[in-house]
Amino acid sequence: MSAAFGGLVWLLLFLARIGDSPETALIQRILLLGILVIVPLGLSLIPTANFGDRESTLYRLALLVQPIAAIAAVVSFLLEPGTPAAFLAFLWFCETGLIALFGLQRLSRPELRWPAELSINGGLILVPIAGSWLIVHRLGIQLMGFGDTIILLTAVHFHFAGYAAPILAGLAGRRLSQFSRVNQVFKLAPIGIIGGTPLVAGGISFSPALALVGAVMISIGLVILATLVIGWILPSLASVQARVLLLISSVSCLPAMGLACAYAYSIVFQKLIIDIPQMAMTHGLANAFGFALCGLIGWCFVDRSS
Repeated sequence: MSAAFGGLVWLLLFLARIGDSPETALIQRILLLGILVIVPLGLSLIPTANFGDRESTLYRLALLVQPIAAIAAVVSFLLEPGTPAAFLAFLWFCETGLIALFGLQRLSRPELRWPAELSINGGLILVPIAGSWLIVHRLGIQLMGFGDTIILLTAVHFHFAGYAAPILAGLAGRRLSQFSRVNQVFKLAPIGIIGGTPLVAGGISFSPALALVGAVMISIGLVILATLVIGWILPSLASVQARVLLLISSVSCLPAMGLACAYAYSIVFQKLIIDIPQMAMTHGLANAFGFALCGLIGWCFVDRSS
């Protein structure tokens, strides 16, 4: 319900003027898609009948606070950068903190320490990094000398690569547990996705080569994930909607990560292949709508009890 409401709010944002340029406006709208739709969708898919996550006080609190914090984040983009906008963004950071605490709580439970659940926990624990960079963006400061666009992209990165991708991998891992032959192969997917995500962010701060390594790691993890989803999960699903949406998700991530590697390569070797506006129009849209949104909606159609 919260994700549906968030989707409606997101659509209404097209009537509002945000961003100083068309490219900035697009990146901000992708970020707001993560806040309004991707995060609540991911939260809704985490509980299982076996583990009783719905009984967690932290989980219920995160669900309760999420719509309020998300609307606060939206309003922050309607204000000029500064203290009031940063305070509203701080409310979203508090929500991401609750999500991370829920992830740590799950991490403490032995029955939730197998690869699929560890992947989900990784996404939950990483998301406050996205919230912190949102505060920096709305405060309007150039932290560590980074430009506003890089700060904004870092917030986007941790909402999608840091949060959505590990959760999608974990949801697939739950289903793949019934296929013993590929269950071991699956473990490589969250290692690449979760391990590569901070490397990409760290590469922005310290070394473009580090970002290239991170992009390659994430790409390998997502290629493995897409192969397993298409080859093993899709044929096992009864829902046509789930099969179509998960196929779109799996196919979308491949060119999206190829573009990410091309961009990282161009920065390392100073050969322009694709610039930030082109990345937003291609990688950003494919990753946000094709991979993350279609993937999470697809899992909503999967009968998790089967």
